[in-house]
Amino acid sequence: MRRLGITFASATLAATLAACGGAATSTPSASSAAPSTAASSGGASGGASAGGAKACAKAPDGAAARSTVEIKNSSYSMPAVQAAVGDVVAWTNSDSIPHTATMDDGSCDTGQIAGGGTAMLVFTAPGTYTYHCTVHPATMKDVTVEVK
Repeated sequence: MRRLGITFASATLAATLAACGGAATSTPSASSAAPSTAASSGGASGGASAGGAKACAKAPDGAAARSTVEIKNSSYSMPAVQAAVGDVVAWTNSDSIPHTATMDDGSCDTGQIAGGGTAMLVFTAPGTYTYHCTVHPATMKDVTVEVK
């Protein structure tokens, strides 16, 4: 039993270090995970619309954000963002620790945003996308981008 506890503690520590460690970057990246088809304008969580289109992608260099979500005190400044297909949404990290904006279904994310950094995603399919911070999933969660 003691060996099981040590193994579990080691695995938990490794997962925590993986989430919090490593070099933080302000360069956003789109996840390669396959999008879900669960989202719709009816309020379902995350994912792409019918047809398998990707929910969002890294915004091109020089893109202008239509909406900006500030991350401050380990909290997102807006519980919901309204956007249209093709809009760019930016997340600016005003904290000194890294954060992410990761779609709950894994369809895309900003990658780690270093303190003072900004990451931008362009939304390419209508739906309601629920996201969270992978570094702080217990407290930074249940926020959405609604794309029409």
